[in-house]
Parts: sequence; structure tokens; C-alpha cells
Amino acid sequence: MAKYLIVASRDLQEYTGSQFIFNVTTQLRKKNNEVTFYLVENGVFAARKGAKLNGALQGLSREGAKVLAEDLSLTARGVTPLAEGVVKSNMEELATLVAEGSDKVIWY
Repeated sequence: MAKYLIVASRDLQEYTGSQFIFNVTTQLRKKNNEVTFYLVENGVFAARKGAKLNGALQGLSREGAKVLAEDLSLTARGVTPLAEGVVKSNMEELATLVAEGSDKVIWY
């Protein structure tokens, strides 16, 4: 079992490829990998409660993926409250996940 970190820095509602990254995350979890789906920069728009992609994020969380959103990006974009299943994080945690907490990092 590998540890994957998937970082989404784009607004997932604007890019048609976002469904692909959700599918990759789901498939990695189905293969019993540990997956963290990390929202940063414009990626945090999907974390706003009531956003179009809340269901997709909640699905990832239900399947066992950690869904995190970086706090400064949330504040800068006025994203509050957070969708169910999304946990507020910080840049230090992201740096730790990149440097030593993950076997593979995918940045989207």
C-alpha cells in the first residue's frame, strides 16, 4: 500500500479534467492506497459548503481519502463554511506531506 498526495491548485469547477483527478483518487483508494486530496490556491473553491463539487469531495472522504484545504487559501478567497468531509489544514502540513509523508505526489 502506497501513500499518495494529490494536490489540486486549480478551480476544479472550471477545468473539465477535474473529473479525471477525482477518478484517479477513487481508483487509488479502491486499491487500498492511503490517499490525501489537498486543496490549495483556487482549488479551495470546491470546499465551500454548497459548491457544485461538494458531492465529489464527500464521496472521496467516505471512501477513506483525507480531504484537506489550506487555511490561507480559504481565507483569501472567503471560503466559509466548509463542506462536510473537508478539514482545514495549513502549508506546514502540506510541506510535511510532500517532503516525508507521501510516496508519490500528483500536483493538478
